[in-house]
Amino acid sequence: MTEDKNKVFESYFSNRGVNNNFYLNYDIPEYLHKILPKDKSSAMLDIGCGIGQLISALKKQGFTDVEGIDISKEAINLCKLRYLDVFEIEKLEDFCIMAKKRYDFIIMSHVLEHLEKSSIIRTLQLIKQYLMKPEGSLMVMVPNAQSNTGCYWAYEDFTHNTIFTTGSLCFVLKSAGFESIEFLDPDGLESSGPIVKWLRKFFLFVYKANIIFWNRVTNSSFHYPSPKIFTYELKALAK
Repeated sequence: MTEDKNKVFESYFSNRGVNNNFYLNYDIPEYLHKILPKDKSSAMLDIGCGIGQLISALKKQGFTDVEGIDISKEAINLCKLRYLDVFEIEKLEDFCIMAKKRYDFIIMSHVLEHLEKSSIIRTLQLIKQYLMKPEGSLMVMVPNAQSNTGCYWAYEDFTHNTIFTTGSLCFVLKSAGFESIEFLDPDGLESSGPIVKWLRKFFLFVYKANIIFWNRVTNSSFHYPSPKIFTYELKALAK
């Protein structure tokens, strides 16, 4: 089963219309930039590094110990064209158990939704147990099922097995042993200028009010303890 899945990912990027120039002008998002380690020599790992745009951006920022892993041979080959420190793996769980190094900061950008639902909590447990330093952090980004395009992202990428809400992402992280979970940039405004930020805040207020109104009319509801976030992706910092 794993072998068949890995074969699908061998041509994942080309079949998705993504090439080595797709993220040519990629910049580290402001919300991520704010919480990166202060020590430029911190050990960092990009799980599911793809074509290496984040690793390249981190190195440009002066980070010296940045590695990446991916199950896609195609992605790894593209990364090596940029002389990045990346490794092809077959199964993330096996990599965690056999790892000889622990990291200060681990990033999983749009990876969890590709895993089999039954393996998500176990994988997060292994990352915490074998890959993270005791004082380390895990940064997780996933598509948001509660966003305006939520259902679209469940099916746009054929390799998605699930997508998350704030509640389900908190659930799997807490079940894996993470005690501190902080959602970053909940309104997606970090990179906006003052005028654009004000306008977006206003329209977001209207959008939320509209949802509340129709929830009452249709007798619908959200799980009360779960943060109400409507951006395309959820960004959670877990410790």
